[in-house]
Amino acid sequence: MAEMFPRLSMFRIGWRGVRLSRKVTNAAASAQTQRRYSTDVCERDRSLFGLLFDIDGVLVRGRTPIPAAKQCFRNLVDGDGKYKVPVVFVTNAGNSLRETKAEQLSHLLEVEVRHLTTGVTTNIHTLPLMTCDLSTCVRDVGFKNVVTIDMLREANPLLDVVDHNRRPKDMIPPSKDLPPIDAVVLFGEPIRWETNLQLITDVLLTNGRPGNPVTSLHYPHIPVLACNMDLLWMAEAKNPRSVSG
Repeated sequence: MAEMFPRLSMFRIGWRGVRLSRKVTNAAASAQTQRRYSTDVCERDRSLFGLLFDIDGVLVRGRTPIPAAKQCFRNLVDGDGKYKVPVVFVTNAGNSLRETKAEQLSHLLEVEVRHLTTGVTTNIHTLPLMTCDLSTCVRDVGFKNVVTIDMLREANPLLDVVDHNRRPKDMIPPSKDLPPIDAVVLFGEPIRWETNLQLITDVLLTNGRPGNPVTSLHYPHIPVLACNMDLLWMAEAKNPRSVSG
């Protein structure tokens, strides 16, 4: 069987470390998420090896496949379109649904790619999490109790003041109560960097209660889980872009 794992599987390692460090402060949880995209290989053709491919910058650049990659995959499938050896694709992309990513990859490489559904461990399904505004993707991998950046700034309008057009014009509306945030999950790069950086910092400094003043520094702070540790992405442009790679 050929599979595709976004690097959300790094949650497995990252959250385990967080869980150990948080036991002292009685924080909730551990997390692992995986999303898989697959094509079938005949059971009788079990191979002694498999192949693992990164996607962005290796097989494709943005929406443009690298020509040699397409030829490579023509050689990896037989006349019926079945893979000759197990193949695994990995990607950092946490900003699209797994079905969508599998369809895109199938179209670009001209081979069949299907996702395999896996979930998030049930002990964090209801953990209050803050994430960038990708609620569809967040819920797709199993999170249920989600606070987005937009929800947070609407509940606390004075936290986001860099853009003057978004500042309160008349009376300052009262802050709304949100549940304390137990973790921050970064699925992809935000559109408004300044808003996200400011509000994530507020959440960390206030131990998940950004409407409160900072009275003392909490360490370890609530965990930050990044699906993608890269800061550069190679797409169609001649040089890398400063986004999640």
